[in-house]
Amino acid sequence: FTSRLTVIAIISLIHNRATEEKEGRNAAIDPPMPITMKTFLAGWSALALIVRSASAFAPATLSSSSSDGRSGSIRLNARPQTRFREVQGNILTRRTINEFEPTLPSHWERAVERAVEAAMYAPNHKRSEPWRFYLLGPKSIEEVCKLNAEIVASKKGEEAGEKKLQRWLKMPGWLVVTCAKSAAATMEDPMGLAREDYAACCCAVQNLCLSLHSQGLGTKWTTGAVNFDENFAKAVGFDSDEEFTVGTIWFGAPVTSPSPPGKKMGLDDVLRRVE
Repeated sequence: FTSRLTVIAIISLIHNRATEEKEGRNAAIDPPMPITMKTFLAGWSALALIVRSASAFAPATLSSSSSDGRSGSIRLNARPQTRFREVQGNILTRRTINEFEPTLPSHWERAVERAVEAAMYAPNHKRSEPWRFYLLGPKSIEEVCKLNAEIVASKKGEEAGEKKLQRWLKMPGWLVVTCAKSAAATMEDPMGLAREDYAACCCAVQNLCLSLHSQGLGTKWTTGAVNFDENFAKAVGFDSDEEFTVGTIWFGAPVTSPSPPGKKMGLDDVLRRVE
């Protein structure tokens, strides 16, 4: 649209210039102002029209701000089809990553902040905002890895425990997601706050993983036994009487991007149309 306005403005300028020259030749007295000034004024008016029109058709932006006062904006493409391809593509190409590069890329911390912000916009029926996120450092990562190795060793032997320890220590980024407990609420109540909050936290994890994926970071959502061990909360730094673990998210630059897994059912198998 803006390109068309530009063409129209150029044609208008040419027409104005030709008219001015004709008037200058035919006028006997009180000749018009100099051609250059008229051309300038016409061009200025055309430019103002273009800017106003371009602003009216520009993509919208959604402003956001973080707790430390930093603000940013999310560009919303004006064409729904383009937005659909971007969002759908991001969802369909996200994979569980099992092998990461040993070091995190330079932008990783800002990427995590953006991802947590995206997680906070997950559907939350009761608006309780039950999610909590713990970004682990070297000390807490080591404690969790050793705790997990002890659990594995107790079931499968020392060799298996040591092997698991070395593998886990290679994971570059760690983020633990918890859900706030609600007093007197149980998962057995289908309308209760406990079930609503857990569902909201699971949606938050999906948002987080998709955001990191869009920023070039892979993820793996783990829910192994160590997440629910009585010593896990202490290693991570939360009160198990107030929160429970939703899962641990490993993140980092993926070594490879796995192929999509085969689906057991197709669209017609899961989509039921009811009259």
